[in-house]
Amino acid sequence: MGKNKVNQTATGAAAMRMMELFSPKDLRLFEDHLARDLLDQPLKFIMDLMRFKSIREWCIKMREKRVPGVLGGIICRTRYIDDALQSAIKSGMENIVILGAGLDSRPYRIPGINKTKVFEVDTPSVLDYKKQRIEKILGSLPSHVTYVPINFNNQTLDETLEPKGLDISRPTFFIWEGVTQYITAEAIDSTLKYISKTSPGSRAVFTYIIKSVIEGTSNLEGANVLTRMINKTKNPWIYGIEPTKTAEFLQKYNLSLIEDIGASYYQKKYLKPIGRDLNVFEIERIALAEVVGDQ
Repeated sequence: MGKNKVNQTATGAAAMRMMELFSPKDLRLFEDHLARDLLDQPLKFIMDLMRFKSIREWCIKMREKRVPGVLGGIICRTRYIDDALQSAIKSGMENIVILGAGLDSRPYRIPGINKTKVFEVDTPSVLDYKKQRIEKILGSLPSHVTYVPINFNNQTLDETLEPKGLDISRPTFFIWEGVTQYITAEAIDSTLKYISKTSPGSRAVFTYIIKSVIEGTSNLEGANVLTRMINKTKNPWIYGIEPTKTAEFLQKYNLSLIEDIGASYYQKKYLKPIGRDLNVFEIERIALAEVVGDQ
């Protein structure tokens, strides 16, 4: 596979999940033992150097100086989505749909997920790369996972998911992590309309960037520096949501907001109870919502 088949966003998130394994066991928020093997060279080699505490601490210090709280944000959002997924599985969700799956390892590491039907949705090149990696790691592709290739420019979820076996009349849990800021308002609208058609009680968890950050008017720490960096790449940020309007925004899609959380929640829920000192950026939040049916 070519080096650029999986974008830097996906590989970067996997690398940060791998970093968590180098934290002391009593301070870890999760353990992702698959993250390393999902990476390609030379990133895998670079990440292996992080096993050395002095190198790891220097790299974190340099990253924090440039873009504060990114590592903490990725680590904490991973834990939050893990928790939401485990809760969904325990409550009887039969389908798990991961939109823009990238190098997400949850289908292979979350307890009990093998009893559900998992649909990983991404571009053909990303899924081809991932299937090769998973076969190498596990020996074969798991029977509970279906890979759903999609061309986001000219295909819809209706055209791709249901032909692959998704029964939208059954309870479904959608994961939409690290995606919304990169796509158009029309794509957001289309995706949420699709989610709204699933069985009442289905849920969706998604990350989003605060709208003022996208617009360059935020005074949050590191926001403008990070936005400028991202906008120089091939995948600029183009879409954001105003946190005070999330519930209202979701209502038109028959989605009821359960919670909308960010850095302060992570600190209180995950970090302070274990005495972990970790900066978390405030520019990204997570919303958890439930399909309530026609109103």
